[in-house]
Amino acid sequence: MSASTAALAAGYLLAVPFAFYPPGFLRLWRRREPAVIVAEELGALLVTIGWAMKGNLPAALGNGLWTVGLAAALVAEGRKRARLSSV
Repeated sequence: MSASTAALAAGYLLAVPFAFYPPGFLRLWRRREPAVIVAEELGALLVTIGWAMKGNLPAALGNGLWTVGLAAALVAEGRKRARLSSV
């Protein structure tokens, strides 16, 4: 198994249960469990690296945008919740 295939396999195993399985995503979004967020982000990052290593730059770019977009959304939601809870 090549390094790129191993990165893709590990990344998808980490990311997919939380990103595409509704109870996993709701847990990620509502409860903000750090271990779940780290697993999702690490998985998406490994998928991005795996596709880049294989030379599939459109797939790498798409997954990279997902990684950055999810992180930005989680930070924005956390700031919103902090602001609402301090009022």
